[in-house]
Amino acid sequence: MTTQISSSGAVWQGQAPLLCLARREETPDSASFEFAVPAGQRAVFLAGQFISLAPVIDGATHYRAYSIASAPDRAQTLTLGIRRVDDGLVSNWLLDNLRAGMTLDALAPAGSFCLPPDELPATLLLLSAGSGITPMLSMARAALASHRAVEVYFVHSARSEDDLMFADALQELAARHAHFHLELFLSRPVGRYACQAGRLDADRLGAVLPRIDGAHAYLCGQDGYMDMATAALRTLGLPEAAIHRESFVATASEVSADAMRYRLSVPSFGTEATIAAGESLLDVLEREGLPIIGACRTGVCGSCKCRVVDGEVESASQLPLSAQEIEDGFVLACSSHASGDVTLALG
Repeated sequence: MTTQISSSGAVWQGQAPLLCLARREETPDSASFEFAVPAGQRAVFLAGQFISLAPVIDGATHYRAYSIASAPDRAQTLTLGIRRVDDGLVSNWLLDNLRAGMTLDALAPAGSFCLPPDELPATLLLLSAGSGITPMLSMARAALASHRAVEVYFVHSARSEDDLMFADALQELAARHAHFHLELFLSRPVGRYACQAGRLDADRLGAVLPRIDGAHAYLCGQDGYMDMATAALRTLGLPEAAIHRESFVATASEVSADAMRYRLSVPSFGTEATIAAGESLLDVLEREGLPIIGACRTGVCGSCKCRVVDGEVESASQLPLSAQEIEDGFVLACSSHASGDVTLALG
């Protein structure tokens, strides 16, 4: 099959079908996928952003956000890295079913965790663990393609070589670019790649990093990993404003058996439901079959925003909302819990 990919066109916005051009097995439990953007369109995004895939599973559409690994200058194709996770409905379905030649709906690139192309620091610190490598790879590629004198220090942690996603891509960047400094920390290495044996900690991080005056650091991984790296960077003298974190670790609503119950109303859909204290608005809206998109489910992407018409909610994240949206009563359903009866408007 030959696919013609246009080098020009309108900017891709909203939801559209993507053609899977290729699949590559990265590790026993992960793969990377290359997609062609919609015909006649081009993807505009910043390194570090994501798209939201929307597969139909058992008759229902599910949205999940996945970071882009390719560089922004590849406007007609996008590469995503996806890893199998325990009870991961969408990720595991994609790994079990998605093959080259298949078409899948997706939402256009979004996300506030990104590398500003016009404000590249002289020293760029990219720290990741596990599948957190994906947005870091896009940032590294973007910085190296900028033709500016950016020293990129890429520090990545994994269990072993068999768990190292994008291994060939990392080795290629290290071989081609003198400004790309790769430091791998493998808990159980077998000698396939040059690496530091054992887990990364604050002392070892300080030993591999250069002077960090004027540097900016981008972190992606489990919260414990990012907490450790953040504390180490602060100790080394990096200011808080120069440390940027990303996390797509969704946390399930915790609802106790004796939790207070409230009324959740969505008048435009004629819906009245019960919501428990500690239960997210998104959980209830999805349970009631209402048209809400929960893509990242961590308060990052903004796809699940809705407006509180009456009542009060407590929100753990407002990250993608503008000041005007917050003033107008918009909240993120995935990160908000009712503290009493609440009425919502969708759309």
